Amino acid sequence: MVNFRDPTVITSDSWAVVKLCHALGSLYFWEFFTTLDYEWSVFRGHRPYRWTIWIYLLTRVATLVAVVLNIVGLDVTTKIDCQLWITLELVFGYLAFATASLLIVLRVIAIWNKNRVVVAIAVGVWVINIAFLIQGTARLRSVWVPAQKQCVVYDTESNKPNIIVTLITDIILLLIMLVGLLRLRRYGDGTFGLARLLWKQGIIWLFLATFAEVTPAVFISLNLNDVLNLMFQIPSMTIMTIAATRMYRSLADFASESTEVLLDNPQTVPRTKSASIPSTQREVASHTV
Repeated sequence: MVNFRDPTVITSDSWAVVKLCHALGSLYFWEFFTTLDYEWSVFRGHRPYRWTIWIYLLTRVATLVAVVLNIVGLDVTTKIDCQLWITLELVFGYLAFATASLLIVLRVIAIWNKNRVVVAIAVGVWVINIAFLIQGTARLRSVWVPAQKQCVVYDTESNKPNIIVTLITDIILLLIMLVGLLRLRRYGDGTFGLARLLWKQGIIWLFLATFAEVTPAVFISLNLNDVLNLMFQIPSMTIMTIAATRMYRSLADFASESTEVLLDNPQTVPRTKSASIPSTQREVASHTV
């Protein structure tokens, strides 16, 4: 049986982390720079401006900074302030997680037509997640090891609560969103248009959240070694933020393309006190992005 605490195994795991993070970093650089035309078109007035663009931008920029910091920390061969490095890495990485989740919170609120109970639950769940992310940032430690010529992060198991809470809170938000979409499909256009798009995106997000966030939660729970505890956190952040921002752009494009048609021929959805369903597809789209 493999001894994951053996220095040779840890060194091998470290090289695997370096390769994985460089591959994911390259993927995110490609994603970021090939989609800058979206932001450019918004600020030039070619697309409708909505205030949520700033959350979208913050998600993308925070992820970019976190990826750059991670690569720098892995590649540097001269002594640096390792504690400052890991703190900044966590701040921007967790900021990316938080803002990606906030995009889902806003979507949940819009789908439920700003139902007070749902708003309270969604915002409360998100705030709890933020609190644990802040706690995780304050706990993790890193030191420079001259023999290895790199920063070594230790006591990584202390990061377990915020990773597990992030997984749980995202699943709760996704379940609330999917229930709201079932209601939207029931009372509105359940086959075509916005309801269908949101439902498909919700299923994709649920799959990605399970795939991306369960893996780091499992590894840090096993606590095989400090390297493996952190190995899948950067991939998780990258996958989740790419998915969140791509879904945002997709929904924004849908809202822009359908606005003229819906203004000429509005598809009214029956309102009931219990259902609290938005009156038109355009209304949901405009408040979700």
